[in-house]
Amino acid sequence: METHRDFAWFRARAPIAAIVAGCVAVVGIAITGAAKPLPGLDITQSGHWIYNSVLGSAFHVDGSGKYADARVPVPGADPGSPVAQGPTQGYVLPPSSVIEFGKSTLSVEKTTPSPSNEWPVAVETKGGPYGVYRQAGVVIRLGEASAKITVGGRLGDPVATADGRLWLHRIDDGLLCELAPGADRVSCPIVLPGRHKGSLALTADGPVFVDNDDDTVRRVSPAGLGEPVRLGVDVPETAVVAANEVDGRLAILDRQGARLHLVDPTGRSTGPVSVALPPGDYVGLASSGSAVALVDKGNHTLSTYDGAGRKRDSRPIPGGAEHPPVRGQDSRVYVDGADGAHVLVMDPGGAVNEVAVTGEKKPAETPAPSGNSGDKPASEPPPREPADRPIAPVQPKPQPKPQPKTTPAVVPASPPGAPRSVTASAGDGAATVRWGAAPANGATLTGYRITWAGGEKTVGGGVRTTTITGLANGTAYTFTVSATNRAGTGPSATSASVTPAAALRPPGAPAGLNVLIKTGDTDANVTWRAAATNGSPVTAYHVSWRRADGSGAGSASLPGSATARLIADIGIEQPITVSVVAENAAGRGPAATVTKAKGDTPADRSIVISRGADTTADRCEPPACGLIHIVMSGFTAGKTVSITCTTDDGVHGGKSVKIGPDGKLTVEAFPQGTIGRNVWISSEGVQSNKLTWK
Repeated sequence: METHRDFAWFRARAPIAAIVAGCVAVVGIAITGAAKPLPGLDITQSGHWIYNSVLGSAFHVDGSGKYADARVPVPGADPGSPVAQGPTQGYVLPPSSVIEFGKSTLSVEKTTPSPSNEWPVAVETKGGPYGVYRQAGVVIRLGEASAKITVGGRLGDPVATADGRLWLHRIDDGLLCELAPGADRVSCPIVLPGRHKGSLALTADGPVFVDNDDDTVRRVSPAGLGEPVRLGVDVPETAVVAANEVDGRLAILDRQGARLHLVDPTGRSTGPVSVALPPGDYVGLASSGSAVALVDKGNHTLSTYDGAGRKRDSRPIPGGAEHPPVRGQDSRVYVDGADGAHVLVMDPGGAVNEVAVTGEKKPAETPAPSGNSGDKPASEPPPREPADRPIAPVQPKPQPKPQPKTTPAVVPASPPGAPRSVTASAGDGAATVRWGAAPANGATLTGYRITWAGGEKTVGGGVRTTTITGLANGTAYTFTVSATNRAGTGPSATSASVTPAAALRPPGAPAGLNVLIKTGDTDANVTWRAAATNGSPVTAYHVSWRRADGSGAGSASLPGSATARLIADIGIEQPITVSVVAENAAGRGPAATVTKAKGDTPADRSIVISRGADTTADRCEPPACGLIHIVMSGFTAGKTVSITCTTDDGVHGGKSVKIGPDGKLTVEAFPQGTIGRNVWISSEGVQSNKLTWK
């Protein structure tokens, strides 16, 4: 990671020939592991980025060297903003925006609005990085393949597997969802039993779910949940679980009980290890794989423990302890001071060092001995140097002094060449245009001009991408880009045609969700109105239900045309909660949820009768003879019920009928011909009005 910055400084000061020679030398040495890779050659990301709001800059911290080795001016971001890094770009993530900077240019290149005004969780992994906005239920993938993915509902802390798959916990409806690398939507194949609360974590076998409700852990895979394994400790809802295991154990922080539990997720060990913690306000923990870091906000302290619960180190956190620790891809754990001017670095074994982030290059401190179990630091940090010097750039080795040569004739500047590789991608009423740098031809580029049918736009000479707004959806556009320098404007290059289209969004919540439970029934009739399609037809409705105690849980997926579901034999001795979620091509939308108990009275159901059509029956002729016109309302949709006809002389007859999908039925039956006799209909304890036959 640090080589990006060192090479940037080197490139700014060295002749081209020296750079080429250095590249050859470094590539030769890199095969043996004796040199750092050049920018663009690294495969994994190392180190850690922190935002210092006082200096208005993002700094890169070299975790192995224990110093800040690069600085990017990023004025105006909120204090404490997390920073995520990808292979070539970095991203400062305050609540209101996403600020993108180049890791080789060390400058801000783009700022875009965030999808939700909240602090995101930054996840650095293959296919990412990602920003996870937990309250809004939205994930953004950063980088060239950027995307906004709506997950739906509030989210727990995410975890990412080694292959770059992101696992997310939808808290409100108890679903576990998977986002594959490069995917633009999530799959939610797992329904937690009874919508149990808990946390996701990673073990050597893959993701697991730590269940707060029954104190178990289960393996997670697209095929479903594994068998529960008892943890042997109480895991309250306020517990915090480290995302990665430590020496094969899960680290669980019981914040209220001030205890650190280290448990075997396989259940094969002798039992959990529990460590009593001093009183404090613990804000989080993270694991390096062989040690765990624990932040005490109340005492401004970082403490580390190994997988057996032995204390390895303890250090004060300069600048205040507001942020939980984070695990870097280099298997180190980083703890940011609240002032953004200090970082504590925990090496894989648990030793802690402090790095000042003040614009100066600071040598590494002596790491703490691995056996230190006291509360004092293993070694005192060396005195800080003054913070008024910038980080010293890495200087190239002296090159041999070139021999005097004849000065070539000065070639006059000419207009630039055509921009390279002009491309465009369509959006909703917009398009993003990208291009490669145009040949400068002896003079600095001063601008690029972008034209299209109906408009034009000019940007600076250092810009390589711009977004054109105000376009008509459904209309094809091509974009032409030309470059300008002091000598004039050069030839243009044109993109392929693209057509803006309205953005597809997941559907809205189903409207008018209602659960009807009748006295004497064991069924519940669920009805709703169609959800807003948001640009793509609803393809399915997903219905889930459970009793108040979590039992009787079930789910069903119905076609997009459905507006009702009968839940048979759910039982009504306790309230039931039902949720309905609509899905379209863009994913699943928010859930509509209702809780309903028994108590609807038979008055909700009604039977109204009147004289119907004339008919002929045994010893019954018109005009006296006719059918009873029966209208039934409020009954269980789709249910077959018995109706009975009664007169002043007794039961006249009966038959079975099937209630319609709206809970209603209209039918004519039971011929009558006795003038002046009273007649009425009853079904399931509901009696109609009495009709005097005329």
